[in-house]
Amino acid sequence: MKTVSRLITFRHWLRQAGLTMSCACRPLFSVIATCAVALVSVVVAGQPGQVTRFQSMAQYLQDASPELRRDFAAAALSSVASAYRAEANLARNESRKSSRHESLRTWSATVDGFARQMPLLLEDIELGLPVDLTLGAEKSLAITVAGRTVILSHPRLNEQNAFEQEIIVAFCATHNCEGFMSGNGDLEPIAVSAAPIRSNWTFTSQESLCAYHGITLRFRSAVDIARARLVCEQFLQEVVTLANELTWQQRHSVDIEWGQLAIRATPLSPGHIVQLNAMGDSILVTVPLLYSSPELLSDVLPWLNQRVSNQQEVDIVLDADRYGWQNR
Repeated sequence: MKTVSRLITFRHWLRQAGLTMSCACRPLFSVIATCAVALVSVVVAGQPGQVTRFQSMAQYLQDASPELRRDFAAAALSSVASAYRAEANLARNESRKSSRHESLRTWSATVDGFARQMPLLLEDIELGLPVDLTLGAEKSLAITVAGRTVILSHPRLNEQNAFEQEIIVAFCATHNCEGFMSGNGDLEPIAVSAAPIRSNWTFTSQESLCAYHGITLRFRSAVDIARARLVCEQFLQEVVTLANELTWQQRHSVDIEWGQLAIRATPLSPGHIVQLNAMGDSILVTVPLLYSSPELLSDVLPWLNQRVSNQQEVDIVLDADRYGWQNR
């Protein structure tokens, strides 16, 4: 007897709850969920054959051991539950100050109901029931647990890339993901953890200079030196961390499109999303100074590029005044 898989998408859950995705709901919550997904090979907008890091990992895990598939599915479904619970909380908070309080409360209950389905699937995974991963059209990844299928999608379309990155981070925190990428596995891993950075300071009657491997931050002489040291330390930590992250991504065959690099805040968290290319690959970092000054990222791109590409050192000098750091 052929097993019929139950497809659990958010739109399916809405229909069960007797709701529809009205035009009023879409702009506020930007829900993405498809009522049917063709489970075929990857089809991605852009250059043929290009896949994101998340898709590359998913391709590998499709044929991985049952244990590895279960571990990945557990990390992914936990992220789904967290994302939809956060959306439900947001709707509840909005309902307290909106004239549309009734519809928002209904929406919150519906989203929360979908999130509560995830622990049931996680229990099935813990029991050792079969897990399958299937890549589909429109960048979708389907997880099937004991015949029940969930499409991995964030409730907000513009958070999908960050959502996928969070799944990668959670899974790779407990597994060696070096083998899942198509880059050079013979190289030593690149350290991306925070480490002390030894900057060189030079003081004159007119200015104070904080320098580190070709990048110099210049302060006026009248600046509060203690505060300037803190700013410089934070700035250098951010650019070095970002450079390390970009180096790791590039080594694992993720295209770094320097003209596409952009930073945006993540909702309800202090972190930031850095978009790496038009395909949608992104990384999660905490870079408040880089984010707070829109022109700063473009100013440090030459330094980042040479550091990631291991080219001849580039010297750049940045004025703290330009970014409003003199009086921080």
